[in-house]
Amino acid sequence: MIEEGSPINNQNGQNPNWQSNLILVTIGLILTITAIIFYPDTREKMLAVPPDTHQPALMTNLPDQNSPAAVVQPPPTAAISTPTPEVFIQTSQIGTLVIALREGTDSHLFLYRPFLENSAGEDLTALALTRITTGSHQDVTPAINPDGTKIAFASNRNGPWDIYILDLITNQISRFTESLAYEGNPTWSPDGQWLAYESYQVDNLDIYIQSIDKTSGPIPLTNHPAADFSPNWSGEGRKISFVSTRNGRQEIWYADLDSTKSDKAVRVPGFESRTAAHPNWSADGRFLSWSVVTQAGDHSLVVWDSTKPEDLPVYAGPGDWPVWGGGGEILFSGIKTPSQSYLTAYPRHKDQVHVMLPAIGLPGNLEGISWVQDLTINTELDDAGEVSPTPLWQYPANLADQKTDLIQVRNLEAPYPQFIQAAQSSFSSLRQKTREEAGWDFLSTLEYAFLPLAEKLALGTNLNWLYSGRGLMINDIPRSADWMIVMREEYQGRTYWRVYLRANDQQGYQGRPVNNFPWDFEARYNNSNTAYENGGEYALTIPSGYWVDFTELAAAYGWVRFPAINYWQYSETASRYQYFAYTQGLSLDSALMQLYTPAAIQDLITSPDP
Repeated sequence: MIEEGSPINNQNGQNPNWQSNLILVTIGLILTITAIIFYPDTREKMLAVPPDTHQPALMTNLPDQNSPAAVVQPPPTAAISTPTPEVFIQTSQIGTLVIALREGTDSHLFLYRPFLENSAGEDLTALALTRITTGSHQDVTPAINPDGTKIAFASNRNGPWDIYILDLITNQISRFTESLAYEGNPTWSPDGQWLAYESYQVDNLDIYIQSIDKTSGPIPLTNHPAADFSPNWSGEGRKISFVSTRNGRQEIWYADLDSTKSDKAVRVPGFESRTAAHPNWSADGRFLSWSVVTQAGDHSLVVWDSTKPEDLPVYAGPGDWPVWGGGGEILFSGIKTPSQSYLTAYPRHKDQVHVMLPAIGLPGNLEGISWVQDLTINTELDDAGEVSPTPLWQYPANLADQKTDLIQVRNLEAPYPQFIQAAQSSFSSLRQKTREEAGWDFLSTLEYAFLPLAEKLALGTNLNWLYSGRGLMINDIPRSADWMIVMREEYQGRTYWRVYLRANDQQGYQGRPVNNFPWDFEARYNNSNTAYENGGEYALTIPSGYWVDFTELAAAYGWVRFPAINYWQYSETASRYQYFAYTQGLSLDSALMQLYTPAAIQDLITSPDP
């Protein structure tokens, strides 16, 4: 029985809420009309700048690299899904990025759109990191063609490094180059009919051009004893920029395709720096951006206006790997730190630098980036997006559950061949992977593994992770035999090192060519005051052959590197290029107290470990 005075039983037999409903409908109509009137202006403002109005799909702040907070959890990967596979075009105001990211010891391609934006009249959406390739190999340096239907990239999926093309309409991957020589860093001509890429021929990197249908080429674009690499085709089609070491350091050059000279290379004006990398043209071919590392160790982007060829480039903001979006309105960039990669973006302003996209922590090191306005997607790409990489090795997720007893490692030559259990498991996996990648057992001998407290190291060397059962010092003998090289890296006034191992197989099945000059520690003994005071000098030549990045492999298994101590120029041990630790995000004192009492390690935990 319905009681008198209930909501549906009034004196008139009508619903008393009709007046409220009429008000809500009226408000809704007003809001809809307002949105239609003002949306174009709002979109222009969103594209123009204000940074705070752009909310990234995934965002973290840049953490202190020495703190556990520096370990950024991977953002969730998302797959574009529909009930049945179909092909459709995604239009975008800001465009879509194709990014290559390291996943453990492999690298894969991802789609990413960090900005919230309105697409085709639908709700505001962004595209989270969406994996589009998978497998036990490395896919790097992607370049998407102008109409957004194909992605060229370098991969070692069949052994040697070759150029491959992923057709986004058919979801098929075809092999574009087929040789034992390394080929990488592809770039499309504006009409999509040609690819330029770097190739390692006769112990040297040069740039080649080839038509997509393979009826023409490969045609050598450069032919110089120095390394020429990292090509990028300008939007107007008549210039191809690249990095060259022909003056003894990395500089930006471009090839003028209209030149009648046999050597078409033209040097781009630039600042004095040891490194210049990843040149990238704006869509109209006017602006060229690249990254430099300054003498102070700052990683910066610069922009050169090709309509004013005599002018020096201008500073555009921090960054390491630029790529232009739109017609030159947005400059995206990867930022690299010693142990983390980030993504940011800047609007193109003439007089000052603004941040359009706050730095987003990426789940792996950046291995390439490309941009396109409109993207064609085959929804069968979901198959790759739903794959989760297999963990490299298993260990208890809870640190409290890990055993901290020291374990003797068999077949390891070291004064004390011991690690705690978690470190031993990781070390054994790293050793096996290094043997596979380099073709020889580099980690069979260590200068140090574990050290008991009774063993004292040189004063001030700060190698205290060795006492925790989580540290190691690699053997330096291979460097004397030219089977190991060390690259110097600067980050905001701190010196780090990257270790490369010579691949046993020099036919292209292991490793990649290097394109920078190693550090020569022995140069300090060559009767040069400058070299002595600097702790050595850069080598005069780039080593030939194929090399494996051991530092990157070690990081994949949790082994972090450390910066050199400030006075490393006078003590090779203080450079700490041999020194790695399996920290698991622990502080040094926490790790030491898993083995010792606080009193026993007082001297160790009070000494600075920068």
